[in-house]
Amino acid sequence: MSLVLVRRLALHAVGAATLAALSAGATLAVPKAVVVEPAHLDIGEVEPGQPQKFEWTLRNDGDAVLSIEALEPTCYCTTGKADSWSIAPGTSTKVHVTVDPSDWVGDILKGVDIQTNDAQNKTVSLDAKMKVRPGIAVVPPELDFGTVPAQGASVRTIDIKAGKERPFKVTSLATDVPFVTVEQDPLQTDDRIGVKLSVKVAAGVPAGPFATKIIVQTDDASRPRIEIPVRGAGPGGLAVSPAKLVFEAMAPGAVLGTIAVTGDKALKLSGVKSNSPALEATIQGEGGAYSVKVSLAKTAKPGRVLAKLTIATSDATQPELTIPITGVVK
Repeated sequence: MSLVLVRRLALHAVGAATLAALSAGATLAVPKAVVVEPAHLDIGEVEPGQPQKFEWTLRNDGDAVLSIEALEPTCYCTTGKADSWSIAPGTSTKVHVTVDPSDWVGDILKGVDIQTNDAQNKTVSLDAKMKVRPGIAVVPPELDFGTVPAQGASVRTIDIKAGKERPFKVTSLATDVPFVTVEQDPLQTDDRIGVKLSVKVAAGVPAGPFATKIIVQTDDASRPRIEIPVRGAGPGGLAVSPAKLVFEAMAPGAVLGTIAVTGDKALKLSGVKSNSPALEATIQGEGGAYSVKVSLAKTAKPGRVLAKLTIATSDATQPELTIPITGVVK
């Protein structure tokens, strides 16, 4: 008897057994997605500069594994994460949602749509309604210049703005390093008023990464001081790309990505280690150009990963490079 015929007979037997079970009153195992808390919240008034964090419990009341197939924020100002993307029958996971209302005024409704394998509840919507008070918004809230050329970097801008019914003045601007300068110009739109900051990183940046901040003083009683982080890396040091590795819903053993490390031809990477058993990394390259391949260990357990890689180098100014890594193992 051929192998194909054996498979056909086996499938026929399974199908017949399934039909017999259904005709006898048996039911197929299916997942069932249930949100424990109210899925739609109304939290009232909030300040625009204060990110709002929410947590929901997604429970599986079915008798088959419930899978989160996608988690989609409804707005660029919203992020969502699940502690687990695979939920066994009778268990649950937490879904964390953060809404940054900095760029809004008035009533907003923000949240996430969760796509599941529950045929009766394919899309689970979680959201929060809030009223954003007229206040000072900082957009973007921080700047990353990346690797700065020897001649300096192009100007980046930041809008500091509020509703016209809440005017304010910037009374002073300061930075704590000489190579970062900032200037302000008036900003006015149909419904906003404020200032546009022009931020420049000039020539003379020290080799290697830098982290500084712009300090903005205002006459607004609720936000008299605003600190805006500024990051980058000076020329002549080591270039690392990406500086942070983020992944979503990867299976154990999966390759998460490659981190490129470059420097002068004398650069050597002597080792890499992780502070989490869920991560594995290997180094390849020579002559000042290296790649660090990052993977999930085959023994990685489901759940969130908040870890870092430490790369040992021969560079005297940067003997160690630290790479944050975050994501979810499914």
